[in-house]
Amino acid sequence: MPAEGGALLHSHGLSPTKQHAVVVPWPGQGHINPLLHLSRTLAAQYGFSITFVNLDYTHRLLLKSLHKEALVEQAQPSDPTSVAELDIKFVSVPDGIPVEASCTSNVPELSAGVVYSAPAFERLLTELRPRPTCIIADIFVGHTQDAANKLGIPCVAFWTQSASCFAAHVAAARGLFPSELEEGKLIESIAGAPPLRFKDLPGFLQAYKEPDFMFNFVTKPFTRLEEAHCVLMNSFAAMEGGALETLRQQMTGCRIYTIGPVLPLDFFSGKKLSNNGFNKIPGFWGEDYSCLEWLDAQKECSVLYVSFGSIALLTDEELQEFALGLEATGYPVLWVLRPGILEDGGRVSLPPGFQERTQGRVHIIDWAPQLHVLAHPSVGAFFTHAGWNSTLEGVSQGKPLLGFPYFADQMLNCRCIQDLWGNGLALERHGEGLLTRSIVESKACTVMSDAKLRETALLLRDGARRAIISGEQGSSTSDLHHFVESLSL
Repeated sequence: MPAEGGALLHSHGLSPTKQHAVVVPWPGQGHINPLLHLSRTLAAQYGFSITFVNLDYTHRLLLKSLHKEALVEQAQPSDPTSVAELDIKFVSVPDGIPVEASCTSNVPELSAGVVYSAPAFERLLTELRPRPTCIIADIFVGHTQDAANKLGIPCVAFWTQSASCFAAHVAAARGLFPSELEEGKLIESIAGAPPLRFKDLPGFLQAYKEPDFMFNFVTKPFTRLEEAHCVLMNSFAAMEGGALETLRQQMTGCRIYTIGPVLPLDFFSGKKLSNNGFNKIPGFWGEDYSCLEWLDAQKECSVLYVSFGSIALLTDEELQEFALGLEATGYPVLWVLRPGILEDGGRVSLPPGFQERTQGRVHIIDWAPQLHVLAHPSVGAFFTHAGWNSTLEGVSQGKPLLGFPYFADQMLNCRCIQDLWGNGLALERHGEGLLTRSIVESKACTVMSDAKLRETALLLRDGARRAIISGEQGSSTSDLHHFVESLSL
């Protein structure tokens, strides 16, 4: 049921023809972000009314940030493009997760919460007024299709990851994983991906021989995509055209629209981001905007930005090697060390003397306004866990990437960064080439200085901009128009 005080942004009356979209993310920061960007675009450019449905657990985490954002918007002069003026309301549904739980990195527990929320979500749909005209749901929230079928509402499947990762999930769901999965053989049949080792596959798919809860959770929705109105994919043709073409040929009963990178329009302008509400996303942790002042004092393209996202965990040994490797580069570093980043839940402890030796050169914060940081001219490269949002954000700003994958799609993204797109390098978490301070130093210096990596990164940036800011000629902008038209039909 809607959480008390859930409607945090202004709401307006609906005309008889106005679309009312119920938007449902999987409960992780990296899944919430693109759907919130999309919701704002649909509300601002197409007049949609949006009901954004979180689990109780994530709603509680986001509530303070949402209130703060709304207050900031209300304190500014009236602006017809203000986020606070959009017809977006936030509600939540029960998830069975204890109030005192701390599970932002516990993917199985969050996914179990998604399953638990199904009956409450269906009740919410029947009570919303005006009646929803469509559901736009993360593919991993599979119960939304059941509710849509029962109530006769079109359900749109939103894919937050890459096209090649989508292809891997389709193959797993259809039982088509190739014979190359035998020990030691490379997998060459995943559309849009370079030859892959077993450990490069999306993490939850690696249980295909002995399916578990998470394998079934992430693959079952792919057996039902033909029931969906369409699939919206957060990618773009210039980056993943081959994979997208193959998918459309293989899935003739499923319309696929590519509308990415799903980010604020200002992010493609080539300028620093303003404090416009469109350029801010409510997060699980407070964003430290003071880091932008530190960036202002650095030289152009001189800073290595380091952030491993909202879920990845590090061992203390990895943290020590990172610290000493980053110190050895000699570059200015903006490093995000969020609360709870260590696997054992312990307190972050940096090497003896590290902070004294790097004072003024290594700036450490809990959480960054990442869009603003990546758009800053002082940032030269991005050291990332290679989640798809972070990958697209770095690509859209032409930043060479250094990937250190943790789970899910990140291993596959790292292989594409290094061996397919050529816009960066990757570190190994397990196996050969284990993480050491010397490897961190060497690869970090390369992504900061290599002219070929930077040239390729800038070409990908230009492809992203053409997809988004070229009016109806842009591939992603055109697909978004066609998607909205399909709902009207």
